[in-house]
Amino acid sequence: MFSTPAQVLRQREGALAETPFALLLHALAIEERTCTLELKVRQREKRITFEDGAPVACSSNLLHETLGKFLVEKGKLSEADYQKALAESVQTEVPIGGLLVQKGLISPFDLYKQMQANMAMKLLDCFRWTDARFRLIADIEPPDTSVRMNTAQLILTGIATMMPFDEVTTHFVFTDDRRFAQVPGVEGPRLSAKDARLFQALRFRPTFPELQQRSGLDTDSALRRLYAFCLLGLVDFAEEVDKRPQPTPSAVAAMPAPMPGPALTPMPGTLETVDPSALVPAATGLAFSDEDEAVKNALLSAFLSHRSQDPFDLLGVPENVQPVALRKAFLALTDKFSPLRFQTADLKEKAEGLLVGYARAYGALSEVEQAALWRKRRAAAREKKVGTGRPSTEEQFRIRTDLLDASTQYEEARKRLKAENYAGAFEYFEYACDIDPKPLYRAYRAWARYLMKPESHGKLALQELLEVVKQEPGCEEAWFFTGEVSRGEGQWAQAEDAYRKAFKLNPKNRQYVDLIQDTMKRVKR
Repeated sequence: MFSTPAQVLRQREGALAETPFALLLHALAIEERTCTLELKVRQREKRITFEDGAPVACSSNLLHETLGKFLVEKGKLSEADYQKALAESVQTEVPIGGLLVQKGLISPFDLYKQMQANMAMKLLDCFRWTDARFRLIADIEPPDTSVRMNTAQLILTGIATMMPFDEVTTHFVFTDDRRFAQVPGVEGPRLSAKDARLFQALRFRPTFPELQQRSGLDTDSALRRLYAFCLLGLVDFAEEVDKRPQPTPSAVAAMPAPMPGPALTPMPGTLETVDPSALVPAATGLAFSDEDEAVKNALLSAFLSHRSQDPFDLLGVPENVQPVALRKAFLALTDKFSPLRFQTADLKEKAEGLLVGYARAYGALSEVEQAALWRKRRAAAREKKVGTGRPSTEEQFRIRTDLLDASTQYEEARKRLKAENYAGAFEYFEYACDIDPKPLYRAYRAWARYLMKPESHGKLALQELLEVVKQEPGCEEAWFFTGEVSRGEGQWAQAEDAYRKAFKLNPKNRQYVDLIQDTMKRVKR
């Protein structure tokens, strides 16, 4: 049905129009690649770092995707505090997240959750970059952050919510008489209620029309999810499933079936090459409470920073540390954040991730040659600060384009719209949507498109507006523009309904009352 992962990754660069982002993600996960995926489309750029096939970092030149702006947008940080922290971060070269924790503006626990959400937003946005070029870069530096995403969950959510529908139909073609079936013995992502309903319907080996009938989903929703399931290897054509060797009962039992749950669940930042249970010393004293905010914040604070620290800093020991002192420092840290102290799976996993980091640091400093190598690296880092070091891989591949701000383009477009420069307004609204496809920006873009040529753009503008209000029913401007365009197209009943929706959202605007009354008269005629 699709190219094999090895075939997909044979091409080091290409176009997402030919090799969709979801296919690349799946191939990198299956092949467990450690690399950087670079995406470019016009002035927009992103670089996604993968470790063992999982996305662990994403940088972009879109201002609204930076952590600080994201926190402001989510109401977790004021604009004034963001500007102060940003200036200090640039001056001190301390990451803005660490500064915010130091200043008490956000807790480590909340910061980690927001970093997960921020990274998810940046990655999901890539599903709409269908006209981008991609390049795979093998030479990378480990990221400083400890966020790790579940690729299967990302693919399901991205295809179901972000990927343009025409791209789905382009890359997923079959005839209505083909039957689909679940592939036994394959572990899948967590499923929402809607996803689970469709997946359960596939037990009956339906055709696509039968699948729609059984699941109760419309064509758009059903086709998107079916595409994702097939790409993830959970579903295939029934005849292809029959050709496969049947898994043994024990193998099937070992594979947990997809369960209902969140639409997007980031994975913990643990490294699977070390068995944490073999490293856990017996926890002494009373077990920590999972509900203790101080304990959770201490754990998350250590977890967030551990990847950016070298073995000396991670264990809190000097460069001339002696074996006995090194061992004591290691045991103290493993006891402080022992996984045995936590019951919640999420906290346990982070404690295990820390334990792996501590064990690797202890192992490195216990070896004479490794410890000497780390001392040389620290000396090189000190030299680099005074301008004598070689640029790091990260610096060599750093995005050089200035940060792109959608709100600036939007404000310029509003000015042009007010001046009745509709073509100029459309250009800037489109640029704002290109950077950040907010419903408000898309509504104004459709309105500017209509005003440019009402006689020929009415149908397309109305279609765009109806898509916006379907996605964001609370967008007053979209309902108002829908009413105006419907009125221009002579669809009076639809115009009346749109004006009523706008009035319900903003009853103080009496203009809507006059418009509703006028359209009611037109409908009666």
